[in-house]
Amino acid sequence: MTRVDTADAAVAEVHATDPAHGLTTAEADARRAAGQGNAFEPPTSRTYLAILRQNAYPGINGPLLAISLVLVAYGLIVEALFTAAPVVVNILLGVVQEARAKRALDRIAILTRPGATVVRDGGERTVDLSEVVLGDLLVARRGDQIVVDGELTGAERVELDEALLTGESDAVARVAGEPVSAGTSVLAGTARYVATRVGADTTANRLIARSRTAEDRQTPLQRQVARTIWVVAGLVLATGLLVFVTRPELGADTDRASLEAAAVLVTLVPQGLAIMLTVTYAAGALRISRLGALVQRQRAVESMSRVDTLCIDKTGTLTTQAIRFHAVVPLRDGEDAQTLEATLGAMAASAAASDRTTRAIAAALPATPRSLAAEVPFASDRRWSGLRFADDERPLLLGAAMVILPACAVSPARRDELVAQVERTAADGHRVLVVARGPVGASIRDATDGPVLPAELEPVALVALTEELRPDARSTLAELARGGVTVRVISGDDPVTVEAVTRQLGMPESGPARAGPSLEALDDAELTREIAGITRFGRVDPDLKARLVTALRRAGHYVAMIGDGVNDVLPLRHADLAVAMASGSAATRAAADLVLLGDAFAVLPRAVVEGQRILASMQATLVLLLSRTFAVLFFVAGAALLALPFPITPRQNAILALLTVGAPLILLVLWVPPTRTPADLLRHTLRSSVPAAIALAALCLAVFAWSISAGADVDLARTRLTAAGVFGGLGLLPLIRPVVRPPDDPPRDHLKPWLLAGASAVAYVVLVQVAFVRELYGLVELPIGELLGLAAIGAVWTAVVHGLRRLAARPGLSRAGAAPARG
Repeated sequence: MTRVDTADAAVAEVHATDPAHGLTTAEADARRAAGQGNAFEPPTSRTYLAILRQNAYPGINGPLLAISLVLVAYGLIVEALFTAAPVVVNILLGVVQEARAKRALDRIAILTRPGATVVRDGGERTVDLSEVVLGDLLVARRGDQIVVDGELTGAERVELDEALLTGESDAVARVAGEPVSAGTSVLAGTARYVATRVGADTTANRLIARSRTAEDRQTPLQRQVARTIWVVAGLVLATGLLVFVTRPELGADTDRASLEAAAVLVTLVPQGLAIMLTVTYAAGALRISRLGALVQRQRAVESMSRVDTLCIDKTGTLTTQAIRFHAVVPLRDGEDAQTLEATLGAMAASAAASDRTTRAIAAALPATPRSLAAEVPFASDRRWSGLRFADDERPLLLGAAMVILPACAVSPARRDELVAQVERTAADGHRVLVVARGPVGASIRDATDGPVLPAELEPVALVALTEELRPDARSTLAELARGGVTVRVISGDDPVTVEAVTRQLGMPESGPARAGPSLEALDDAELTREIAGITRFGRVDPDLKARLVTALRRAGHYVAMIGDGVNDVLPLRHADLAVAMASGSAATRAAADLVLLGDAFAVLPRAVVEGQRILASMQATLVLLLSRTFAVLFFVAGAALLALPFPITPRQNAILALLTVGAPLILLVLWVPPTRTPADLLRHTLRSSVPAAIALAALCLAVFAWSISAGADVDLARTRLTAAGVFGGLGLLPLIRPVVRPPDDPPRDHLKPWLLAGASAVAYVVLVQVAFVRELYGLVELPIGELLGLAAIGAVWTAVVHGLRRLAARPGLSRAGAAPARG
C-alpha cells in the first residue's frame, strides 16, 4: 500500500478516533512503528552538497581551471598556480563560511519549530511534530498553525487563514467534517481535528517539496552583481579580441605569451563577487543570529541596511504579551461592580475559545463556567466577541468601544458621554473594552451561521486592562531614532491608548494619533499623502495596516514591519523586511524574514547597524575589486591600441591583486563604518571605481609606454608598471570611506586607510629587495632610487586624484551616508 493509500485509509479511521480522549500512547506508538508517523523533516537550510555545488561551479571557474591545466602542460607551473589559486581559495572560503552558517542556522531554527498539541490518553500534551501519527486528535487555538492535514471534529465553528497556501487573506469558516490543511492558521475558535495526512503527504510539505526545485529569489544587490559579472566578462572578451588582433609578434614564444595573456584576462572576470556576496550574507546571518535574531531569508541581511521606516504594533512589541485586569466600571445607575465582576468572570470562564483578554479576566475574576447556547469567538477584524448563556435570553458582547457603542440604543448625548469616559480611561494607558447586553431573543449568528452584531445594545460596563511595557522599549526607540529609522506605531487599540503608551516611552510627538476608520475610505494616492508625517495610528484592522505599509513604500520609504499576531501576517507580506517575535503565532513566524528570538526588541537596532556594517563592507570590497579589475582592463586595452607588448603577466597580476585588494580588505572591512546603503549600491560603487580605474590605468600605461620608448626590455617595463600599479592602487584604499567625514567618525579611523596604504607601500619596497620574491612574481631588480621615485609619482598621483574627488564633492554631491529611496 502506498503512502497516499495509507493516508486515504486514515480518513476511514477518523470516526474511530475517540473525539474526547484521542489515541492511547500504545496506539500512537504502533502507528508510528507501522510507518504512519509525521517523520518528514523539511530542511532548514541548504544541504552541504548544494553549498559545495553552488560554490564550485560558477560559470567562470571552468575556463580558469582549463587555462590552468593548459599552462601546466606548457610547463608554466607557477603561472598555473596563480591562475587557479583564486578559484580554489574562493571555493574553500565559500564552503567553509556557508557550512558554518548552515550549522548555526540549523541549530537556531529548532527554536522556532512549532510543536503540536495532541490528545493522548484523554489529556492534552505538547509533542514534537515528528511524534504526530495518522488518526491523532490535535488541538489548535487562535494564532496556532494546523500542523498536519486533517478533518475537523466537534461542534465548534472555526475561522482559518489559508493565505500561506492559497494567497487569499479572507478568513475561511470550517465546521465539523470539513478538511483542514497543514500550513493554515486559526483566526478564531479552537480547531479539534483528526490527522488524515502526515509527513511528506501533507499539503504544506508537498508545496515545500515543489518549491525546493526553484532557486531562492535574488536580492537587488545579487541581481546587480550578476549583471556586473556578465558585463565585465563581455569587456574581457572584447579586450582579448583587441589584444590578439593588434598585438605585435613576439617571435617563437607566441604560444606562451598568448597563454599568459589569456590567463591574465580571464582572471579579471570577478568570479568571486557572487561567492563573496553569498558568503557575506551567510556570515552576516550568523553574526546577527549571535545578537539574538534568526535570519530566515537571505534578503533580510541586505534589507536591514536599507530600512528607514519601522512599523510596529503596540501590543507585543512596545508592551509584553502579558496583560492584567485593572478594573470594571459600571455604566448603568445602580449597577453593582461586584455583580459585574462575577458576570465578567463567568463570561471568561465559559468561553470555549480563549485569548489573552479572556485569560487575563479569568485569572483576576475566577468563576464557575456556565452552559452556553451560542458563542462568537473574538476575531481581530470584528474586534468583538459574544456569547449567550443557556439560562439567559439576552446575549452579552465584549469588544472595542468604537464597534460596540455605535450599536447601543442610547441618545447622542449619552453616546458622547460614554466616548469621553472611554477616552479618559484610555488616556491613562489602559486598554478599554465595552461590555454590552443585547435585546431579549437577539441572535449573534445570522442565517448562514456567520457572526452578526445585534442592534439596540445596552451598554453595561467598561473593562480596563493594563499592558506591561517592555523594559527595553524606551532605549530601543531612542537607538532607532539615532540610527535614522522612523518608528510608526500601527495598532488595533484605541488611538488614545496608543498616544498614552508612546508618550510614556518618550516617543516624539507628531500630532494626535489617527484612527483607522478615518483613513479607510481614502484611495491609495490620498492615503499616501494623508499619512505623511504621522507616526501613530489606532483602531487599524489588518487590511488597513497592509495598506499603510504599502503607502509608506509608495512614498519612497524602505519599510520594516514587526508583528506577533495572526492579524499581522498580511502587512508583514507587504513590507520590505518582515520581522516576527518568537513568541508570536506560528503563522507570523512563518511569514517573517527575521525572527527576534526571546522577543528581544532591543536586538533590532543592533541588527540594523550590523546590516549596515555588512553592506558597507561589501561596498568597500566592490570599490577596490572593480577599481583594480577595470584598471587592468583599461591599460591592457590601451597597450593593445598603442601596439605595445602585453603589459602584465599572471604572476605580476597576482602581486598587484594581493597588495591592492586581497590583503588590505582583511583589515579595511573591519574599519568601514556602518552607513545607510545607497538605493543602487552597484551604481554608487561604479561612480567611485570607474574614474579611479581610468586614472590608475593612465598612470600605469604612461609608465609602461615611457619604459618601452626609452629602450627598456619588456620585463623591466612590466616591473615598473607593476610598481606603479601597486603604489597607485594603494592610494585608492581611502576610497572606502566617505569624502566628507560624518560627525561621529573618529579622525583616527579616517586615517587608518592612509596608514595602511603607506605601510603596504613600504612592505612592497622591502619585499622586492628579496631575490626569491622577485623571481616568484616575475619581476626584475629595480634600483632603490627608482623604486622610491615611482613611489613618489604614486603619492603625487594619489594626492591629485583625491583632491579632484573632494572638489567634485564640494557642492554636496557626496551621499555616501545619505538615506536612500527604495532600492
